[in-house]
Amino acid sequence: MEKIIEAPEQEIVLAIPKFSHLGESLSNFNLLKREADALEKKIIIESVDDHIVELAEMSGLTAINPFFAKNKRQFSDILGPKTAISGKKKPAVSVFQPEEAGKNLEEEFASLEENLYREPFASKRQKWRIKFPKIKFSLPKVRFPEFGKKFFLAVGSLAVLGVLVFAGMKVLPRAKVIIAAQTQEWAYNDSVTTDKSASLDVVKMVIPNQIFSQKKNVSLRFPASGKRQVEKRASGIISIYNSYSSDPQPLVAQTRFMTPDGKVFRLTKGITVPGAKISEGKIVPSSIEAEVVADKPGPDYNIGPVKLLTIPGFKGTPKYQAFYGELTGNMSGGFVGEVAYPTEDDIKKAKTSIQNTLESGIRTALLAQIPKEFKVLDGSSRYKILEQTIDSEADASGSFGIFSESQMIIIAFKEENLKELLVRRARKDNGEDFEIKTSDLEYGLARADFDRGLLSFPVNFKAVLARKIDAEALKKAIAGKSELELKAAVFGLPGLKSATISLWPFYVKNVPVDLEKITVIVQ
Repeated sequence: MEKIIEAPEQEIVLAIPKFSHLGESLSNFNLLKREADALEKKIIIESVDDHIVELAEMSGLTAINPFFAKNKRQFSDILGPKTAISGKKKPAVSVFQPEEAGKNLEEEFASLEENLYREPFASKRQKWRIKFPKIKFSLPKVRFPEFGKKFFLAVGSLAVLGVLVFAGMKVLPRAKVIIAAQTQEWAYNDSVTTDKSASLDVVKMVIPNQIFSQKKNVSLRFPASGKRQVEKRASGIISIYNSYSSDPQPLVAQTRFMTPDGKVFRLTKGITVPGAKISEGKIVPSSIEAEVVADKPGPDYNIGPVKLLTIPGFKGTPKYQAFYGELTGNMSGGFVGEVAYPTEDDIKKAKTSIQNTLESGIRTALLAQIPKEFKVLDGSSRYKILEQTIDSEADASGSFGIFSESQMIIIAFKEENLKELLVRRARKDNGEDFEIKTSDLEYGLARADFDRGLLSFPVNFKAVLARKIDAEALKKAIAGKSELELKAAVFGLPGLKSATISLWPFYVKNVPVDLEKITVIVQ
């Protein structure tokens, strides 16, 4: 009222924002009307709050909602937030915003300034008209009486409350039971035996095993460090012919065969030359191959091929021309001089090397074939050399060879069989209503009897046993029970150490019937 009194203008626009304290009583607007009449000033109420517009009109004041003007009146007497547009005349209308409204409408109308334009009227006063942008509304604003508003508000609140209650009764109820069972420690520190033909035996502590085996051979060459003087005779294979008769002819070992230049080779062992064949009255020679060795050492006997080798022992008889030999290949190996040979130390090192190579290769290949569920302990394998051949002399390059064939056998067992055996032993010692919750298993060095297929080893097994509590059976037993029945069912369980029971939300007094909403945890 003080600002209205001090204002020099006779026409005043009072902009009242929505929810202003002025709208709390009709007497506020009666006071404005009375003082305005006393000052002979015209007060125009402008507000977007229809309630304030209605109270102002009831008190006799001119009032308007600038966005929804009543009686299709166009209100143009609104002064923009800038007081000087043309810079020549003072505006005849003042706009005030009550401090108690709690909101500065000057900022609201500042955003509309670009849509303001000045339009002259018949009177000398100049007023402002707002040019509003086009606004699309999907539905008209509907005003309800105060009673109607409260009624619909109450109905809506009841509907929301009903939904919440339904959700609270049907969706939210949960039950959770956390159980700690009685526990005790148990240990087994003794041996276990595995047998290829046995089954689980908790009395004898025996489980079945399986035997895995593989063979492998290898030939390697190693340097020879020894040197010695040797004499070697050349040797080779000749064909011996019989064109004398159809009777077979035996020849003893050391029988001589001579080349045209006088070199003599002898049979290494006795043979029998088959008889010749008679075809159409003609003799068809028969033949046999035999090994011969030079009569003397040295490279001079490394010869070949030779078409005819005679038998000096038949000289002066008809057989001399009818029995003969032929060298189709070469005689070789004749040598006189220094050669390399493997010493005992060379052979020892070579055996160790080839054994390590062969054993490592067999073990790697054999372990790759053993399924992952089998346990292989130290001491459960055996490596055996089946055959080994060592060259006594080195070759031209000074190296000697070793051929070795070996076999490895591994006795393995399924660890799950061992654990099942220990579980059965624990129940045998403590009772069937116990189960293993935690455990620690250590193995000792195994001892094997590969011929009988047996494997035994020490076991250090430590476990924590707990009474068995069937969580699923308990869920079915407490479904739909009251809180009192729930406690009786849980705290009456045999082997119970402690339990925590919770129903949620706080107002729930019964366990849900739906098993999906019941949680039972056994610790």
